Amino acid sequence: METKKPAFIPKSWELPESIRRRLGDAAGRQRLMDEDGHLLLILHQPPEPEDDEVRKAVLIWGQPTGEWKSSPEGGGLAALDAHMESYAKTIHALDTAVEAAKSPRQYFDIMKHVNPLLRATRNMLAVMQEARDARPDERRLINFRDRAVDLDRAIDLVATDAKDGMEFALAENTEEQSRFAHEAAIEARKLNRLVATFFPLATLVAIFGMSPPEEVIKAPGFWLVLAAGIVVGLIVLALTSTGKK
Repeated sequence: METKKPAFIPKSWELPESIRRRLGDAAGRQRLMDEDGHLLLILHQPPEPEDDEVRKAVLIWGQPTGEWKSSPEGGGLAALDAHMESYAKTIHALDTAVEAAKSPRQYFDIMKHVNPLLRATRNMLAVMQEARDARPDERRLINFRDRAVDLDRAIDLVATDAKDGMEFALAENTEEQSRFAHEAAIEARKLNRLVATFFPLATLVAIFGMSPPEEVIKAPGFWLVLAAGIVVGLIVLALTSTGKK
């Protein structure tokens, strides 16, 4: 009994039964199938965070006659060339975004694109290495494998730069917040010393302020009380300056 052809396989493709039996209803992960002289490469288009882990398949089919077909875009190995070029453009755009990023939020948004692309690129490299091993005499596959190596290296550098940039931005923000907190603490300490110095004197003034000034000045011991208030204020200032309670 002939296996039903999955929906993601073009209707005009007459794949051998040995390959159709290995296919599910969905394209699944990136992989290679080499059966009865037929070579089927199942690759993924550059992923996006909005895909919700649903990858769009790119199929490259090599036949025993040496003819190559592709889907969803035609052209055979030319479509594979365009597929890798789409990865290169996406990686270049992310590299540019990393260079322009300043804040941790910007780096985080970039990494949401980088991480899925990093996994997809490495899986594509694994498939191209298998294809090169399966067809060692096909020089074009060797070149595509080498391009996949370059893409893997490029996205790895972008991922490293994005991670390092985020860590640096976080450290810089933490340092800036610590500096602001230190400056605020210094200002608060100055204010506390000022209050500590004049609080006893202000209390005495408030008490004596209930009487007319001429009577307060003539009151017995006024100057002694005033001097005592100043001394107490200086003592409190000295205690707060040394950290003692």
